[in-house]
Amino acid sequence: MLNNLFMVFNSDDSKLFKQTRWRLASWYISGISLILAMIGFGVYEAIIHGHRITVEKELNTVAGTLHDNFTIILNKPGKFNDDVYEFFPNLCLVDASCPSLDKISNYRLGTIDKGQYYLQIFDLSHNLVALSRNYPDGLSLQKQSKEHIILKDNQGVRYLQKSHLLHTNTGENWGYLQVSRSLEDFDNYLKMVALILLLGLPLVIILIGVSAWILTGIAMKPINKSYQQIQQFTADAAHELRTPLAAILATIESTLMMSGLTAKESRNTLEIVARQTQRLSSLVSDLLMLSRLDWQLNITTNNSLKQENICLNDLISDLLEEIGYLAVASKITLTSQINVKYPFQIKGNTEQIYRLLFNLAVNGIQYTPAGGQVKISLQQQNKLAVIKVQDSGIGIDNKELPYIFERFYRIDKARSREKGGSGLGLSIAKAIVTAHHGTIQAKSIVGEGTLFIVQLPILGQF
Repeated sequence: MLNNLFMVFNSDDSKLFKQTRWRLASWYISGISLILAMIGFGVYEAIIHGHRITVEKELNTVAGTLHDNFTIILNKPGKFNDDVYEFFPNLCLVDASCPSLDKISNYRLGTIDKGQYYLQIFDLSHNLVALSRNYPDGLSLQKQSKEHIILKDNQGVRYLQKSHLLHTNTGENWGYLQVSRSLEDFDNYLKMVALILLLGLPLVIILIGVSAWILTGIAMKPINKSYQQIQQFTADAAHELRTPLAAILATIESTLMMSGLTAKESRNTLEIVARQTQRLSSLVSDLLMLSRLDWQLNITTNNSLKQENICLNDLISDLLEEIGYLAVASKITLTSQINVKYPFQIKGNTEQIYRLLFNLAVNGIQYTPAGGQVKISLQQQNKLAVIKVQDSGIGIDNKELPYIFERFYRIDKARSREKGGSGLGLSIAKAIVTAHHGTIQAKSIVGEGTLFIVQLPILGQF
């Protein structure tokens, strides 16, 4: 029944994380896509602006050059000289036919003759006098009032047109020059840029989508792992709490079913209830300590942790006195070796550091056969206090070592339950060391014993 419930919960959790992952990826894609679209639009506008300025400058230069050339050959207002075709072979007068290019000896093919620029000449009365022989069909033949204007021909090709006032070589007003520049190449280039942006943006969004899915998966792995650990911790805690509660309930129910109880039976019942209650109380105490340590590790400062100077020499001596009876009862030799003669102090929480040493020492006593020994040593290495707890017990397999600090993890579950262990002792030790900015590691050889090494910063080092 419980397994089925956990399968349902795990299925729901998997859906929840997938939905969350989809939401995160969608928000990421939407945000980045919007930014890229704005950047693409900005780039497109910048290209248009840059090319427009370039074309306008080019047109102004060409129109200015043509004006200067006309000024040289224009003598009388409204009339052309006979040598006009030598300078502008592509020009046709409205009231005369265009001469053949073969008859013009000085003809040289220029920009005007390549079909990119087109001329219109008007007199002072705005009457059309001359225009380019290849003037586009449908392009306006009227004098424009604006200096710059954009027009279209019958093919839909756009032209940028500029007007200039023409002067004779004596400075008199002659008429007007209108120069039209085809924007076909400009528009084709912009179409190509727009096409690249329109095709490129979806491809980039697809790549962003794939990246977002991968990145959100990576980002959610620690969250998912933490959530699974919480679930596992809750399940393990419920199981551990249920065991002594079930034992207490079974004992009470079996006792109530008896018609008459002797004093010995009543005492046995009370002893069973007391043991299970003590086990339950110890487990609850361990869970509360782990909860406090987790909160302590997650806050930004250690103001919540009661800080005080701790003399490790005295703390180890007190520990040996308290658990000496346990070592004697287990027929274990308990010794200490303090390699510092002066009071060796660290800063931290005395209760927690004592609990750290207590858990490691008791763990060594519990897993050391009768006749073995447990040794606690203290020494200084650089700016660290190094505490070692060495036992000659059953040892731990190398495959098990990476997991011994996990909560509710037991190497030998049957032996642990027999000894009354909950699987939280080493987890609490690890949490205490981490909260005090230290490290803990274990080395072990099966059949020879285990060594726990704790390193803590000495006073004033953290």
